[in-house]
Amino acid sequence: MDKEKRDDIMNLNWFTLKSKWIYWEQEMKLNASSYSFESIRARELVESIRKLYSVTRVENLSKKIFVGERVKRLFTHYKEGIPYLMPIDLFMFNLKPRKWVRKETEDLENWWVNPLTILITQSGIPGRCLLVNRLFKDKVVSPNVIRVVPNEEGLKIIGYIYAYLNTWIGQAFLTKDQYGATVKHIEPHHVADIPIPRISDLEEEINQKILEAHKLREEAQELLLKAEEMIYSELGLPRIDEDNIEYLSDEIGRVVKAFEIKASELDYRLDASYHEPILQLIGGNLRNTEREGKFQLKRLRDGIARVFDFPTYKRIYTKSNEGYPILSGTHLRQLKLYDLKYISGRSFYKKGKSVLDKYKVKEGWILTTERGTTGVSALVTKCWDGWLASHNILRVIPQNVNPGYLLAYLHTEYAQYQLKSKELGAVVEVLDPKDMENILVPIPKDKTIENEIGSLVIDAYNKKDKANQIEENAIKHLEEILMKIAEKAE
Repeated sequence: MDKEKRDDIMNLNWFTLKSKWIYWEQEMKLNASSYSFESIRARELVESIRKLYSVTRVENLSKKIFVGERVKRLFTHYKEGIPYLMPIDLFMFNLKPRKWVRKETEDLENWWVNPLTILITQSGIPGRCLLVNRLFKDKVVSPNVIRVVPNEEGLKIIGYIYAYLNTWIGQAFLTKDQYGATVKHIEPHHVADIPIPRISDLEEEINQKILEAHKLREEAQELLLKAEEMIYSELGLPRIDEDNIEYLSDEIGRVVKAFEIKASELDYRLDASYHEPILQLIGGNLRNTEREGKFQLKRLRDGIARVFDFPTYKRIYTKSNEGYPILSGTHLRQLKLYDLKYISGRSFYKKGKSVLDKYKVKEGWILTTERGTTGVSALVTKCWDGWLASHNILRVIPQNVNPGYLLAYLHTEYAQYQLKSKELGAVVEVLDPKDMENILVPIPKDKTIENEIGSLVIDAYNKKDKANQIEENAIKHLEEILMKIAEKAE
């Protein structure tokens, strides 16, 4: 064997395996991914705990573990359908449906979910867990999400079950049996078979902490909804309805959204989205309502906020304890952060001098996605203060406006349609900072209203941060205790 081939073999990830693990739980698996280091470590840890405490399975704490039938989804208009949540929607802050399904859709009765049901992503990135709250009422969830409905015993410790599934141990069991060459999947029986230690004192402690975090998340989402509602009610803005838009050729024109525009109104832009008729409706609504005297209409650039971005910069990724966390556009939408990466401070040296502080985001700023899915915004709280953000994210620095109020407005359809209309790019959409600064923003003449709405949003983000911290600490504590028990049993 020549040296090049020998080196290739040496670079492979390989390990030895006890034959007993192949027959674990009566499943004989020969794919290496089912026997990862984390998977074997988790199995050995549970076997050690079993010497001192009882170990049951998730199915013994559940009334039912299932997914919906894979049927054709009958999507429809929002006025005629039921709000439908896709797997990616479940982890968004705030929880908002983007599609609606018809009531005649097959198997729809199994798509409803009740509070304190555990939802687990089944495909794509399988194993992400969520505890259902009150905001899921009147909404259905994609059938491609595993539902864990607790029984009477499981309901008493639902927070503990949820926390356990989110530990590295639970995640190792959740993902060890994933299959699929391109898109990974797990099945309900994989969840049902997961072993879970029963430690009464620990169960009660973890359960209380998770339920506290769950309540805070629920309150945070309700505050965001209330703030957005106040934008409309306090300013007197009418809701936007695309059904009121007149397109050419009656119904045929409505299907293809055909419309005409004067050459004098082109503004050097030939992309149709820049001239959509709904923008005229938005502008008309804002200007007509302004006459009532509740607010003053301004451009974002008119002393309201400054918007800027950074060019692409070198990134040296490192471990969490050696670098600075960096936010991606996806993180701005998440209820809790997944796949957070860290960058070394060495990435920010120019001519022997560090320019790191220039790239850090600060509390009170608003971050808005600039490329891909544009116009998604989030508030920089104390938790994110001093973090880094991708060059694909715009920095919005409020100047003469409550940052919470501005963010609440950016979440409304009035702002979203304006931002979408200003996208550039044929393949990857881009939102230019100057274009964002050109959007219309209603500023309340009564500063009390502005601050009341802003306070709701800021409070919502602080509650979200607190909930995530409580949950993170609870999961970490659970992992530490389980590992100590396993060591003691050896």
